[in-house]
Amino acid sequence: MKTKGLPTAVLAAAMLIIASCGDAPLAGIGDRSSEWISEPTILTTTTVAVTIPVVADSGQLKWFNDSIKSGPLGNRQRLRDAVFARRGSDLIVQVNREEIAVLAPSIEFPATSPASAEYVTSQVVFERSGVLSDEPAVGFGFWSSEPYTRSRTVAQLAVLWVSRDALGSQEASSVDSGVSCARFSDASTISCELTDRDGLPTWDLISSTGRTWVWFDGIYRYELFVRNSVPEEALVTMVASFEELSRLNARAG
Repeated sequence: MKTKGLPTAVLAAAMLIIASCGDAPLAGIGDRSSEWISEPTILTTTTVAVTIPVVADSGQLKWFNDSIKSGPLGNRQRLRDAVFARRGSDLIVQVNREEIAVLAPSIEFPATSPASAEYVTSQVVFERSGVLSDEPAVGFGFWSSEPYTRSRTVAQLAVLWVSRDALGSQEASSVDSGVSCARFSDASTISCELTDRDGLPTWDLISSTGRTWVWFDGIYRYELFVRNSVPEEALVTMVASFEELSRLNARAG
């Protein structure tokens, strides 16, 4: 009887201790464990949108031909003869930007260029007689690396040809002028569309290698070609930024 009564006595004592702990003796169970069992940490990541520029200030371009010693800049006729004399056997002659500004007065150049362009080349075109050609008259190339050290299809991002075409400018004064895409298309043209860009007729030609915009301004016709690697937004921005080359040269110092 004594051994059977012991568990009863122990149980009674335990109940007495619990009762002395207040109205909620079990409320604190788990408090100690919560001090060392931390809540799980949930890692979150935030994606920050990064805007990659498609154009850059053309003032940062390195003019590849600026090392060429200029001819007599004060006299257009004498400068033309001096440039023609250094041509070698090629009718496309490398010139620096100051010479272009004299030989092609009021010619315009984009104040922005493809973001990855580092260099620009500049040339004028002659007839065999020694007079400047009208079509084209001037050419510019935009390069991502030092010109002529890599394939044009890789390093030459854009090409700008400028022709003297006062008659064409008069004929194409509006989108209703009747100057069709056929005038500027060739065998490589996949599609062509005549558009109105702020009142200025612009021919938009697409080929397998890139896109060309053609437009007239004053006596000049501009044809800007960009390769497929150059975003369309860059082309649009470049065309909108054209201003006189002499003015850009003055800002560049």
